[in-house]
Amino acid sequence: RTGPAAVEEWLADARAGDRMTVRPAPLDALPGWTADPVTGDLAHDGGAFFAVHGLAVEDRDAPLPRWEQPVIDQPEIGILGLLVREFDGVPHFLVQAKAEPGNAGGVQVAPTVQATRSNYTRVHRGRPVPYLEYFRTPSAAGRAARRLVDVRQSELGGWFLRKRNRNMVVEVGADVEALPGFRWLTLHRLHRLLHRDDLVNMDLRSVLGCLPVAGPGAAAALAAPP
Repeated sequence: RTGPAAVEEWLADARAGDRMTVRPAPLDALPGWTADPVTGDLAHDGGAFFAVHGLAVEDRDAPLPRWEQPVIDQPEIGILGLLVREFDGVPHFLVQAKAEPGNAGGVQVAPTVQATRSNYTRVHRGRPVPYLEYFRTPSAAGRAARRLVDVRQSELGGWFLRKRNRNMVVEVGADVEALPGFRWLTLHRLHRLLHRDDLVNMDLRSVLGCLPVAGPGAAAALAAPP
C-alpha cells in the first residue's frame, strides 16, 4: 500500500517507535574525541569518522569578502542509494523512515542506503547497513540488479571540505523484502511528500535529482499515481 493514509500510518509508527535521546555534551565527555593542543582541530583518536578544522576564507567578489568558519573534513566517499523495482508496471522506490539526531521532527524519509564509509565498514561498531550489497556488488550471483545511476556529487560545500557521495539508483528484478522501517513508494507519492516541510531529507532529494528519464513514456510512467 502506497496511498496517503498508508504512508501517514507508516510515518506515525516510525515516530512512535523512535527511542533516540539527544542532548548536548562537552567534548571531553565524548570517548575518543579530542582537540589538538596546537591546531585546535577536533578529531577522533582512531583517525576515522571526520575532523573539524578552522578556515579563513577570502572572496573579493562575495558580499562578505572575508570570513572564518569551521569546516568538517571527512575524506571518504559515502553511498546514497535507492533501490527501484516495478510493481504492476509502475516503478517503486525503497525508502526508509530514518531518525537522525539533527533532524527537525526526528524522523525523515531517506534513501534505501545513506552511509559514509565509516558507517558501512562499521567503525562505530554499529549494526550492518541493510541493502548495502545491492550498491557495492549489484551484479553478484543471485542478485538480478543493474545500476541506472552511479555518479559522484559534492555534499554541502559550505560545511564539508571537498566531501563527495556516490548517488546511486539500482534496479532490481527479483523480490526484495521491505524490512521494518522501509517501504516501497511510487515517485508520484514521493513528489507529494516533497511538498511537506522537513519530511524528505536532503540525501533522498539529491538522489531523486539524478534519476534518468528517457523515452516518450518514461516521464509518465515514473510519475504515475499509485
